[in-house]
Amino acid sequence: MRITRLVEALDELVPEILDHTKAPGLSVAVGMGEEVAWAKGYGRADLATGRPMTSDTVGPTGSDCKTYTAAAAMQLVEHGLIGLDDPINDHLEGLRVVNPHGDRAITLRDLLTHRSGLGTNFGNSDLVPPPPLGEHLRQVFRRARSDAYGGSIVPFWGTRVGVNYQYSNVGIALVGYLVEQLNPDRVSFSEYVRRHIFEPLAMTSTCFPPAQDPDHVPADLLARRSVGYATLPGFHFPLPQIHIGDYPAGTALSTPSDHARFVLAMLNGGRLASGSILAPATAAAMLAPQAPAGPDPNRAIGYVWSVFHHGTKEGYVGHGGEHMWGWNHFARGWPHHRVSVVVSTNQWDLGDLGTSERPSHFAGRLVGGVVTAWVNGLDPLPRRSSTSARSWVAGALVADRLTNRLGISTPPSPEQVARIAEQTVVAPGTPWDPQVFQEAIHQVYVGPDSLRKNVQITREEVPDHQRDLVQRQLGVPGLGSQLPPLD
Repeated sequence: MRITRLVEALDELVPEILDHTKAPGLSVAVGMGEEVAWAKGYGRADLATGRPMTSDTVGPTGSDCKTYTAAAAMQLVEHGLIGLDDPINDHLEGLRVVNPHGDRAITLRDLLTHRSGLGTNFGNSDLVPPPPLGEHLRQVFRRARSDAYGGSIVPFWGTRVGVNYQYSNVGIALVGYLVEQLNPDRVSFSEYVRRHIFEPLAMTSTCFPPAQDPDHVPADLLARRSVGYATLPGFHFPLPQIHIGDYPAGTALSTPSDHARFVLAMLNGGRLASGSILAPATAAAMLAPQAPAGPDPNRAIGYVWSVFHHGTKEGYVGHGGEHMWGWNHFARGWPHHRVSVVVSTNQWDLGDLGTSERPSHFAGRLVGGVVTAWVNGLDPLPRRSSTSARSWVAGALVADRLTNRLGISTPPSPEQVARIAEQTVVAPGTPWDPQVFQEAIHQVYVGPDSLRKNVQITREEVPDHQRDLVQRQLGVPGLGSQLPPLD
C-alpha cells in the first residue's frame, strides 16, 4: 500500500475539515506494520500565541486511554493474579461493589465489556485534583449516584449484571484500581502502565497521570500540550482544567504517533520490535467480539475495544475519547491490513448534538473516513474540488426532492433547471458552480428502484469519504443513512 496518495488526500481535505468544524488544530498519525509511516499537524495548538499543531504536539486522549487500562488488566490475567470471571470483590481492598439489581456478582469481564450494570457517567470530575484512586472510589460508591446534574439524568445503577452494554467511566476506574491493587510491582496505576505499557512500546511522549498538572506530568509533555477549546459557533473558550476522578478511564496524555504504536502493537499480537505487552492470544481476544454493543449486528464490544465487521478484510477496531472541555481523540485499526490511524483535535463543541455529530467528534471521524477508503483500496484523493463536490451534491438533493421523494415520475425540464440555477441566491463566500449544479440535477435517475440507483450514481461522482464532509457542510449529515445497501 503506497501512502503517497493518502498523504495528498489528507493535505487537501484536512484544512477543509478544520474550516468546517472550526477546530483550531488537528494532529494525525498513520501506522503500517510495526512503524508509524507518516504523521503531521494542521492548524494551531494555541490560538493566542499562534503555536502550530505538529506531530509532536501532546494532547489528552480522553477515553481512548481505556484501552491502556484494559491491556494492563489483561496482563494481570496472564500472570494469574485475577481471572476474567472472578468476582471483583474477591480482589478489592477496602471497597465492596454490589449491583442492587441482583442476580450475580460483578466480574472483571463485566467491567471490560461495560456490562456491570453501572450507568453512564462523566468521570466524576472537579476543578481540583482528585484524592487517591481508592479513596475516590469509596466516595463514589458511598454516594451511589451519577455525576451529571446531581444524578437526576442517569441512574447510578441501570440494569442487572450482564444484561446490557452501558458505557461506564466508573467501571473502568474500578479496573484501574484492580491493577493498582494487584500488580506485582506494588506501584501506583500510573507507574505500572508506564513500566509495562509505555516503556516496552517506546511511547516516550505518553503518560497516564491522576491529574494533568505539574505535580504529575513531566514538564516537557506539559510544554508540548495543545490548548483545549470549548466551542460554540463563533466562539472558542479556553476553560479551566478539568480533573477526572475516575482517572484510569480518561486522563492520559499522548501524541497520535505514540498511540498509533499502541494500536499497531495490538494488531501485531501484543508486540512491536521494541517490546511486548501481551501474549498474541490475549491481544486477539481483546480485539474479538465478547458481547453485543447495541442493535447493529456488525458492531460488538471486545475487551473495551469496539469491534466492527469482525473477521472480514474490511473489519476494524477502534475507540475514541474526549477530555472536558477542550479535546477529542480518535483511533482506528484494521487487523487484516495492520494499519492504524489516530487523530487528536483540540476542540470540544458544547452543543448537545449527540456524541457522533458534535463537530469536535466528527473531525476525527472524517479523517478516519479518508484513511478507511485508502485501506479498502480506493483512491482517497477527491475526484472533485470542494466547490464542485458541494454543488453536485446540492443539485442531486434538489433533483431528488423535485421527483423521487414526492413520487413524481417526470424530471424537471432543461429550462426549469436553468431557471433554478439562475435564480439561486448564494450567500457570500459559499462555494458554488451553477453548471455542476445543473449537471447533477440531470444525472439523477427518476424511476423504479431510484434509491439504489442514485446511491450508485452519487458514489461514482462524490466518494463516500468526501460526501460525508459535503453533506455536513450542506446541513444534511444523515442524508442517505437509511438507504438500502448496494449489492
